[in-house]
Amino acid sequence: MKDQARIIKYFLLPATVLVLCVGVFLAFKIHLGTRGRILSGPTIFSTQTSPTLMNSIPSPTITSEMDPTLIMDVQGTTQISPTQPPSICSQVWGLYPTTNLPEWLTTPSSVEGLYTEVKYVYLAGELIKHGFVNADDCPSGGLTLDGASNICGMEKAYTEVVYWQNLFNQEILTAAQEDQIPAQLIKRLFAQETQFWPNTDFKRPAYGLGNVTSPGIDPLFKWNEGIYQDTCRDLFSQPCSEPYSHLGLADQQNLRGYFISQHIDAYCPTCSNGIDLEKTNNSIDYFAKLVVANCQQVDLLLNNYKFSPRALTYEDVWRLTLANYTVGSGCIANGLENMDQSKDFSWESFTTQIDPNCNVNQIINTITR
Repeated sequence: MKDQARIIKYFLLPATVLVLCVGVFLAFKIHLGTRGRILSGPTIFSTQTSPTLMNSIPSPTITSEMDPTLIMDVQGTTQISPTQPPSICSQVWGLYPTTNLPEWLTTPSSVEGLYTEVKYVYLAGELIKHGFVNADDCPSGGLTLDGASNICGMEKAYTEVVYWQNLFNQEILTAAQEDQIPAQLIKRLFAQETQFWPNTDFKRPAYGLGNVTSPGIDPLFKWNEGIYQDTCRDLFSQPCSEPYSHLGLADQQNLRGYFISQHIDAYCPTCSNGIDLEKTNNSIDYFAKLVVANCQQVDLLLNNYKFSPRALTYEDVWRLTLANYTVGSGCIANGLENMDQSKDFSWESFTTQIDPNCNVNQIINTITR
């Protein structure tokens, strides 16, 4: 009996304790391994609760405990690969892609992914007119009556056209990463609006690579408090005590005009070939922030007309944002007002309700094709 007691004391009891410890350790490890595989969606900032653009809105990050292949929402639905992080506009809308993104809503991992070789005839014409390309031996100097390049002019200008359309790729990629919006969208927007030639023609009151008008700056001042107050201090030597929308029309116009002259308008009579390239490069981040401001304005418009952004497809809310940028909120409000709110929203039905003079379908299809 004494020998059996010794066996229990010195062998069986320690073995039992060891087995229990191993079991607890494995259970704890399994708990840790599963805990890190679900990441809740980012904090959503609604235009109803915050009148200003929050440049510091946090984006989801992947920690060492998380599954490196997926990001998931709280319901466990696969949302997006971590190589394409959710845009800041996703956070505004509370809407995230559930399928692979089309190319126009992506950001490449390197600047090479933005490279293009498109024969832009308007860009070729501007390069010829401003002395970047010599097409004197072409018919009509390489130009058509409307100022675009003819076939001979394009042949002369093609190398410069390819160079110029990729000249701003690094700034586009940097702005897209910092402002959390798709780089391809920015580049395609510039291609549609100006073919990468910042307007210097006073006959058209639109400016920069994004071809923005003075009223087109409104969303930036309404939704980006930092830029609004910086412009107030620069122009008035003090911050503005009222929100932009509460200012008188004269003050609003003065602010917009000053901002455009300082940060957007590339016309420079003392610069080589009349273009301020440094200002053009610096303006790209402002255009990216302007796109974000249009995201927020579209969120407000949808809610005003009783459409939840979450009920729309991810691509359609982006189409509305691009439309708001290119043709203005009046056109968007007109289309939303005419829609049947009892039916699901679709881009196709929206374009049948909008004023034909807005010409939105052709513009957006060019950007998103």
